[in-house]
Amino acid sequence: MSIQQPAMTSMMAAPTYGYGASGTYAAAPTMTSMYASPSASMYTPATTTVAAPQYVQQPQFAQPQAYSMEGQIYASAAPVNYVTESAGGALVFGGAAPVKLTEGLVTPAKLEQERLAYEKALAAQLSKQSDAVFAEAAIKKQMLEQATKTQLAQFQLQAEEQLKLSLLQVDSEALMTVDGLKEAAITQQTSREEAAARAVADYNKKAALDEYAQKSYDIQKSWVEKETALNAEYQKVMADGSSALRLTGHL
Repeated sequence: MSIQQPAMTSMMAAPTYGYGASGTYAAAPTMTSMYASPSASMYTPATTTVAAPQYVQQPQFAQPQAYSMEGQIYASAAPVNYVTESAGGALVFGGAAPVKLTEGLVTPAKLEQERLAYEKALAAQLSKQSDAVFAEAAIKKQMLEQATKTQLAQFQLQAEEQLKLSLLQVDSEALMTVDGLKEAAITQQTSREEAAARAVADYNKKAALDEYAQKSYDIQKSWVEKETALNAEYQKVMADGSSALRLTGHL
């Protein structure tokens, strides 16, 4: 007859503590980590692996006798009669004492004691392995935090370098634009100065021509006026001379 222990519900494989047909405990449960191994990354440090838990050695017990459903020992021989009758009709008691069927078997008290000891050792081992799992989880969280900090620091460094390059590019473009504006301003100023110089030269030329024309006008006017005056005076003299000749002729 086997003794079935209650099963425990857990994230680990449920262990079985009952006795099999051979009277030995079932195999000890194995525990696996709830955390999968992280993928390889340039930011992920080496992973610390916790060894698989090893539980205490289960006790071994002697092979019990097999019983039928009615509780009868079917492996035993036929009942032994220790009383015989002599030739004279007297009863004779004899024969070897019966062999104890419980000889070599572990008593229920011992079984209970060993079960409790195994249960205590199993609980201690479970607590130890649970602490190891939590310690492993804490280390992995620290590794993830450190990897995240490293990534953030590198991203910030790259962003700052990119910002500096962008600022230099903006300054370079601004200087090129200002140089172009200065060149255009110089070109326009030079063109303006050349146009002004040409206008001044043209003005001076035309002013000189105006002065020459005015002087020519004044000279010619003065000559005509004088010539007219001389001609009028000549005509007067000629008229006076003619009158004098006519008077002289009548005399």
